Amino acid sequence: MCRFFKKQFIKDMDIEFTHELNLEQFENWCTFCLDNTIEMYENKDSYMNVWDREKEKYIVYIQRNEQSGIENFFNKMLVK
Repeated sequence: MCRFFKKQFIKDMDIEFTHELNLEQFENWCTFCLDNTIEMYENKDSYMNVWDREKEKYIVYIQRNEQSGIENFFNKMLVK
C-alpha cells in the first residue's frame, strides 16, 4: 500500500487507537477477532491491520466507533 493511500485511508477511518504488535501479540489479536467475529460484526467494529516493514511490527488501527471489548482486550494484553 503506498504511503499516501495508507495515510488517506487512515484519516478517513477516523482512528482512535493505534497499537504496535509483535508476532505473538498479533496472533492473540487474530484469535480474539475470530472468537468475537459475530459480536464485532453486529457492533460494526472497524479495524485495520498493517505490517510496517520499517518497524517490523504489525500496526492495528481501531476506528473511533469501536466497542469497549476491543480496547479492553488490548489493555489486558499489552500490560503483560
